[in-house]
Amino acid sequence: MIKSTALAALLVVLVAFLGFQYYITSVPDLAEPISVEESRFIERDNSFLVTLQGHEGRHFTLGLRGDIANAPEETALFFIRNPDLVPYVYWPGLCSTDEKRVLELLEDMMEQEGQDDAISQIYEVLKNRN
Repeated sequence: MIKSTALAALLVVLVAFLGFQYYITSVPDLAEPISVEESRFIERDNSFLVTLQGHEGRHFTLGLRGDIANAPEETALFFIRNPDLVPYVYWPGLCSTDEKRVLELLEDMMEQEGQDDAISQIYEVLKNRN
């Protein structure tokens, strides 16, 4: 009885961990209209960050790290789904499904008029490599 209870508890912890891992590494569905809250370039890390905000106030930070001007195909995409709750930076692989989901989010934003130049820069880099 003790072994089966311990095994059940272990399975619950494992499923909870997998759910949490999926939550922090997935691209959120932000409610329209999505706006750019902040964009900045960090010269020390050669990183370009953009923080998006959905209609209900949820944030999503994404960016590129690397030489965007001279070697955009070598830049690495990263994002933080919920920086207030879990400040975990996720680095999806090049041309991965997560990178394609970010590209789809940016495509939806590009359809809106008057988008920030930061969105178009990241969008062009991701579109050219997918």
